[in-house]
Amino acid sequence: MRTFCGAVTEINDLGVVAEYCPHCDGLKCCLLRTVTQGNYFFFAKIADLLRECSCMCTDCLKPFPGKPHWSYAEVVPIRNARGMDLNDLLTKTNPILADRIRFKQKIRELGGDERFAVAWENVEGMRPGWLRSNLLESLLDWSRLGETQRDELYEHVGALSRAWQFARQMAVGFPASSGSLTYFMSVPMFGLILIYMFVSRSWVWGGVALAASVIATTVLESRLFQRSVGRWTLQVLIPEAQAVNVPLDRFVAVVDDIPGSRLGLTEELWRMKDQLENIRETLIAQGTLQPMPTQEGR
Repeated sequence: MRTFCGAVTEINDLGVVAEYCPHCDGLKCCLLRTVTQGNYFFFAKIADLLRECSCMCTDCLKPFPGKPHWSYAEVVPIRNARGMDLNDLLTKTNPILADRIRFKQKIRELGGDERFAVAWENVEGMRPGWLRSNLLESLLDWSRLGETQRDELYEHVGALSRAWQFARQMAVGFPASSGSLTYFMSVPMFGLILIYMFVSRSWVWGGVALAASVIATTVLESRLFQRSVGRWTLQVLIPEAQAVNVPLDRFVAVVDDIPGSRLGLTEELWRMKDQLENIRETLIAQGTLQPMPTQEGR
């Protein structure tokens, strides 16, 4: 019989995914579920203490730790997963694992070519995006490449991987615009304009003056921030890239591959992406980066 207060565990089935089962040592159809542990008082849950994801293999019926549900491309409802081919389920729910299986097979076919294995690991460490997808497609053609082309692709992947890690490190000290100038200049102007509006009864011109003051201070702070980014590029980015032997064109490529929107994005490199044109222009002016070819020059 349940007491009036104590601990409670809730298990919610989310659906079915294809996952590697450590108990069966193979790819299996697994039930993805969330396990929530909390407390209840007078039969009402009052707090969630722990929430984690778990997988249960449908073959051996043993559970194992799972990835968060958002890390899968899709979670198939249980009723739709019945009778579904395992490879189709893998492609639909877990494409990252599908890529890993394909590349492991590719490594075996290539006789354990170390260059391919290292290049694949480097690409795996990069964020999902257009650049990573193109590199994966290039690696799939490895068996059709000559030795010189393999060496070039291996070096290209290695340079981009180093640039990606370097960009993440540089993002920590990237300048930030706090908006303090706009705030401290707008507040006194706002007060003066309000006084003017009440004294002169000129509400329209007062509103225009207020809007103009906010726009002027915002533009001024934006210009000052761009100058700060330019100094950071000259004094920090260029010397650091030269010190660790990261080509700046690769650095620009990996930053340019980051989505250009804040929506739903916690990417620490977004501020750098937002100022990429400013960084690019500074690098070109210093002769450390070649300008992009124009449409006529292509």
